[in-house]
Amino acid sequence: MPDTAIVTLAIGQQHLSYWQKNCEPTWRAYAQKHQYDVIVVDQPLDPSPAAAARSVAWQKCLVLGQDFAARYSQIILLDSDIVINVDAAPPVTDQAPPASIGGVISGSHIHDDLRIVLLSRLRGQPIEYERGLRLWSDDQAQYYRHYGLAPLAAGIVQTGVLVLSPQHHRPLLESVYYASFKAPFKEHRSYEQIPLSHAILSSGLFCPLDTRFNCVLLESLLVHYPYLLNKQIEIYDALAMCAVQTEFTNNFFLHFAYEPDFIRYLAPHTRRE
Repeated sequence: MPDTAIVTLAIGQQHLSYWQKNCEPTWRAYAQKHQYDVIVVDQPLDPSPAAAARSVAWQKCLVLGQDFAARYSQIILLDSDIVINVDAAPPVTDQAPPASIGGVISGSHIHDDLRIVLLSRLRGQPIEYERGLRLWSDDQAQYYRHYGLAPLAAGIVQTGVLVLSPQHHRPLLESVYYASFKAPFKEHRSYEQIPLSHAILSSGLFCPLDTRFNCVLLESLLVHYPYLLNKQIEIYDALAMCAVQTEFTNNFFLHFAYEPDFIRYLAPHTRRE
């Protein structure tokens, strides 16, 4: 029996159908190739009114405490809008020992010298040139401050891909979940990412994965394919298909966060339809 499972939260018919249509075939093929199980959580892990009042994304912090998790030494926790390049992707667990937490720092798949380009296009305004990562780091620090947390020099863990151990990491994730109900902050579109990132990095357990295990497509599009910002281009669909297919080919896990509809530009054989 496999000692590792790929787990995702796909709660609600919209999210479940999206995952089943676009992502599941590549996950099943990758799991079979590397002897992982695949588990889909399609019902809330916390049915309380307080939990229902905010994004279910927070409930990924409860996965390690579920009965099924006890059967595994490691859990690969993925967002349900990720497609896997089965032919290219090696076993992600090889890069994160069970006692460590594997992940990718947000934006790190973009070259350091281009982070200012990414920041400018994310903000929709020009930013005066300054070499180095200070401006990027200052921007990342604002997310921590929004949650009343001290900024961390390492940046922010993109929590759409995490390699975890139920034995070692359950208390840390659950502490983030329950403490968040008491914290005086407004819900942000990053949901659990900032508090969970802060806890992971502060614990000293973080183990960086190859950035190709969490390529956020939107960020790559903004930097390398800026012409796709203009959706009035006559051959937009053809250009978008080339860009998305290139990013898929160059990476292991392609993450469609913030732009889920772009998944339609993946070729059917890529999704293993």
